[in-house]
This record gives sequence, structure tokens and C-alpha cells, in this order.
Amino acid sequence: MNARKKIETWNARVREHLEAMSEVTSRGTDFGAFREFMNVRVAHWDALWEEYTKPRWARLRKNFYCGKQRAFANFFNQLSALKGDESQRLVVAYRAGRWKIQKGCTPAPTTRVYKECARRFVTIPIDEFRTSYTHHELGCTLQRVEMQKCQRSPEDIAKYGALTEEQMERKAKVRGLLALENTTNGKKRMEFVNRDFHTPINIRRCAVLEKRPPELTRANFVRQPLEVELYEKKLEAVVGGRSRKTGRRLHVNWRLFV
Repeated sequence: MNARKKIETWNARVREHLEAMSEVTSRGTDFGAFREFMNVRVAHWDALWEEYTKPRWARLRKNFYCGKQRAFANFFNQLSALKGDESQRLVVAYRAGRWKIQKGCTPAPTTRVYKECARRFVTIPIDEFRTSYTHHELGCTLQRVEMQKCQRSPEDIAKYGALTEEQMERKAKVRGLLALENTTNGKKRMEFVNRDFHTPINIRRCAVLEKRPPELTRANFVRQPLEVELYEKKLEAVVGGRSRKTGRRLHVNWRLFV
């Protein structure tokens, strides 16, 4: 039984208390609503306190934390195995960016992964602007794949209503699938590309090049992106293992223009 099933099973025993708490809120400026929230909370507090202070909840949180630590350790151990020599140091160009959380999708722990990576390796945050939508060789913008717009069936229209033009356009787009459009002998062709292959290459280019490529620069942004300059002399391999003064061997140049 995994953690999710355990939580659902344990919460089922106090479902009526949780449902009562979900019907009221402490937000807002209405004093009457706040008093109602406090009355409901006092009425159900003892039952909830008795359930959530049981040792099994503490064990579940501890096991979850240890599982995440093992997952990080296994991944970074495989990354460390890529080094040909123990005297070499691994420099990681990390894609620094935020993603919009969509319904039904679990957000990626970007901040936590960056901290774990920075504890083990020299980690350089790279602005992820257009790195996944730009071809690493041609420098052109990849197009999103769209299906044909279609309306709901007559039965679904009678039950749920018709889709608006904006909803049909959103449903026609295939999430995460990009393509390269070109013309051969007067015929338009579409070649599907792997964004997980192009993105790391673009990020590596931004990390090692002295100047960020024009197709990956925020031209219309009031502030310039993070520019990272790597100095080969300061990133030479250290005899006997990784140096403790890693921070001094990395020069990160932040240029902000108003």
C-alpha cells in the first residue's frame, strides 16, 4: 500500500470533520464569517487532533523524506559516474525557470533539485528563455503541433453545452509536442523533434559561450538575462579530488540594466 492510499484510508475515518472544515474559511474581512469558522474549528478540533497526532503520520512523513533523499542520491550517483577520472570535477548547467501549474499535473520540485545539485556539484543557473522552443543547430523556432478543431457531439452539447472558440483552440494543441516545418520541392513537411534533446544542448551553449546566442536572448525584456562566464583556468581539474574552494573557481557575472 503506497502513501497515497494510506492517506486516503486514514482520512476516511475523519471525513465528516474534514468536510465540515472545508465549508468555512478564515479568509476575508467579515467578522461573522470568522466567528463561524472559529466555532466550527473548536467543534471538530479534538477529533482532528487525536487523528493527526498519531505516530503513523510521523512515520509516513519520515519515510517520504527518506525516499526523496534516496531518489536524489541515486540520481546524483549516476551523474557522478560520468566522470572519467576522480580528479575531474563535474559542472552542471541548471535550467533555472518556473513552469505554470496545470490542473491534473504534479509540479516539478525545481528549487529543491537545484539545492541538492548545488550541494554536490558546481551548479550554474541558466535562464531557460526559449531553450526548449529553439532548434539547437538551425536556430529557428519550433512550432507547436495542433490537431483539427472540433466541436462536441450533439449528445455532449445537450448535456454540457458547446465549446467556445478559445476552448476548441486550447484542446487542439498537443502539449509538449514540437515540430520543425520546412519545404521540400514545394511541399510543406513537418518533422517531429525531441524537445528533451534540444533543451540541454541549448542550455550548454548558454553556459559555455562567452555571449548568449541572439535567438535565446530576451530582446524585448527591460533587464538582460543572466550571463555566465566560465574561465578554463579556474575550472581546471584539481589533483586529489574536488576542491573545497569551489565557489572561488566559478565566476558568475550578473549584469542588470534598467
